[in-house]
Amino acid sequence: MRQNVDTTAGTVIEALSDPTRRRIVTLLSSGPKRAGELAAAAGMSAPAMSRHLRVLLSALVIADERLDEDARARVFRLQPESIKAVQAWLDHLMTGRAEPGPSRPGEPAGEPAGDG
Repeated sequence: MRQNVDTTAGTVIEALSDPTRRRIVTLLSSGPKRAGELAAAAGMSAPAMSRHLRVLLSALVIADERLDEDARARVFRLQPESIKAVQAWLDHLMTGRAEPGPSRPGEPAGEPAGDG
């Protein structure tokens, strides 16, 4: 499980290492958008936007769906699970524990309970 979270978080972080892709994610945080809307908002060409969207899709940071009224149009939206994986990894780092999980009441994070 730990390996899976680390791998997922690493993939997402790598995808978000580009400032343009972080901008796309920020734009999508307000709701689903078409590729053309994203390209216009980011001030880039459709082919350039397509390349960034492909990276985000393969990292599962975003998902796309076809519209019923126009099968050629795709709408992109955030995949919150990918962001949660990064948050879980960061939370794990902040606790300093070997494995993620809640501490027992009264037990400092990262220190197992002992008999004294």
